[in-house]
Amino acid sequence: MPGSLMEYRRLALMALWTGLIATVGIFFAFIPNIELVILSAFLGGIALGPKRGFIVAVIGEAIFSALNPIGSGLGFPLLYLFQLVSVGLSGLGGGLLFTTVKSIKHPVLQAALLGGAGFGFTLVYDVLTALSFPLSSGMTEGTLIGSITTGFIFFFMHLVSNTLLFSLFGPGLVRLVDQQIMMNGLGDNR
Repeated sequence: MPGSLMEYRRLALMALWTGLIATVGIFFAFIPNIELVILSAFLGGIALGPKRGFIVAVIGEAIFSALNPIGSGLGFPLLYLFQLVSVGLSGLGGGLLFTTVKSIKHPVLQAALLGGAGFGFTLVYDVLTALSFPLSSGMTEGTLIGSITTGFIFFFMHLVSNTLLFSLFGPGLVRLVDQQIMMNGLGDNR
């Protein structure tokens, strides 16, 4: 059954956004704690809506994690699953927060909301991925706390960098994505 032209355009946009997420992840893989995957997934939700945003974020992260030049997530199934879920939540969150972000006219408040979103999605990502190894290897509570505190500096840097990226670049990127989606007639049924 042939679909409408809009359905094909939306499907093409989903494919492009999936590729963007994977490419951005691979491109920035060698820069410690600076990543644009979560922000790209969030913007995918802005562009495509919550459901499609979740789908493209999960598929984009699946490709990136599997092909990560530092090491494939496929060797660690629980880590891989937690990466997919947490990045997928970023895409879902972008779609759910879009109308709220767009309704805020004060730039500082908008930046604060986006910074808070970036902090929250990054925290979920860091907590889930940090828990994946102890959970899959059967570590005890003391070892679990030790592994989390050992990685604290990396979590802190990741949280700060993503909060700044969402705060500083998020408002402009949300406007740009929304303008392009509307200009191309894809704003309905996000």
